[in-house]
Amino acid sequence: MSAKNNDTRKFPKGITLRADGNYMGRFTYYGERYTLYDKDLKKLQRKLDDLRYELEHGLYAKENQITVNDWFHTWIKEYKEPSVKRGTIGVYQDTYDSYIKKPLGKKKLKDLRPEQIQNLFNTLKTNGYSRSTIELVSVVLSGMYKQAYKNQLIRSNPVPHTTLPKMEEPAERRVLTPKEQEIFLSTAQNYHYGYVYELALSTGMRSGEIRGLEWNDIDFQNRIIHVRGTLVQNRYGFYKDLPKTSSSYRDIPMLDNVYELLKAHRKNQIEQKLSLGSHWEPVEKLDNLVVTTDTGRPLGKTYLNNGIKTIIKRIEQSGQEFAYISFHGLRHSFATRCIENGMEPQVLKAILGHSKLSLTMDLYAHVLPDAKSKEMKKISCLFPVKDIS
Repeated sequence: MSAKNNDTRKFPKGITLRADGNYMGRFTYYGERYTLYDKDLKKLQRKLDDLRYELEHGLYAKENQITVNDWFHTWIKEYKEPSVKRGTIGVYQDTYDSYIKKPLGKKKLKDLRPEQIQNLFNTLKTNGYSRSTIELVSVVLSGMYKQAYKNQLIRSNPVPHTTLPKMEEPAERRVLTPKEQEIFLSTAQNYHYGYVYELALSTGMRSGEIRGLEWNDIDFQNRIIHVRGTLVQNRYGFYKDLPKTSSSYRDIPMLDNVYELLKAHRKNQIEQKLSLGSHWEPVEKLDNLVVTTDTGRPLGKTYLNNGIKTIIKRIEQSGQEFAYISFHGLRHSFATRCIENGMEPQVLKAILGHSKLSLTMDLYAHVLPDAKSKEMKKISCLFPVKDIS
């Protein structure tokens, strides 16, 4: 039976028009009554349909019962998994488990206040976590609470009422000088994965891109490396994910040293595979990787970070000082060499896989006082020095 207002208009079953001008919708599910309100009749009908769907599929929890943990799992499964990359899901899950679950997970979703989230941010800073880690925590909480507010599970969103703590300015990006690069590569030749570091310094590829390379990405005939994905490792193991952005799909011409390096490595890998026989144990769907362990498995990034420490230790044992550099610093070193030697920024942007030229220029604006001086000298002829003696 349809409800009527005093204008005798008819409304769908369960909906009435209140004296204050709001529409009220009610229905009963398994003996419990649910009530929603809206000033727009069509919006109210959509809300009722959504709520019925959530009840029927086990997605709904009472506002006064659902915890932050409960909502995180629903948010990931129903709203993020269908819309973002697998690697992003892994990052969200790891961020939640590492930094949010213990301090906030058992609290009621509706009870979490801005000062509690603020305390989490401040504690992370005090404990020495980076700006990027705290920003990731904020991104996860913000996404969760925005969706919870849309679903009317909470009356207000506490996250916008917080402030990310002020962090110290990051240290200047460490890059190798040409001389340091020569020393590093010379020492790396005697390290098991030395070829990987030479590949990084000769192409500017990211760690995950290099470790995710497959032999069908290597075009020896045309001397091109096709960057088509990145290797990801999480609690479930290794898998190949899409590149970081659409511009990360790119082709990188091989320098002569890279061509010879990969040719020799391909030969060594085949010989290793044949000698091990059944003991060569690649991961399913990752059985054609360029960079592997001695038994054919994908290589974790910690191997390469530890390898850099080993190489630097050997350099220092020879009596030379050598500051630590991260694997990503090798990518920055490659870009610095390119700019030092006159490569056009637009070309460098394409090789690095940056989405915007401004990103390339912002990263390498420090390169280099000497380069600026050389460019300025090009117009020195326009301003002859006057004899003022």
